[in-house]
Amino acid sequence: MDSFISHRLTDWLFLVAAIVASMVIFSSLEKVARSLFVPFVVIAIGLIVAKVFFGLTPQHLWHESIYLIRRLGSSFF
Repeated sequence: MDSFISHRLTDWLFLVAAIVASMVIFSSLEKVARSLFVPFVVIAIGLIVAKVFFGLTPQHLWHESIYLIRRLGSSFF
C-alpha cells in the first residue's frame, strides 16, 4: 500500500513539473513570436508594395540586395 501512494505522489509531482515547464517554455516562445511578428509584417507589406507599385519580384529584390552587399564588401576589402 505504501508503494502505491509513493507512485501516485511521484506521478503528481511529475505532472506539476511538466505543467510548470510547459508554461515556461510557452511564455518564452510567445515572447519570441511577438518580437518576430512585427518585422515579418513590415517585410510582407514592403514586398507587396514593391510588387504592386514597382513591379518588382522578391527574387529581383533578393538579387539586388546580394549585389549591394557584395559591392559594399568589395569596397571595404
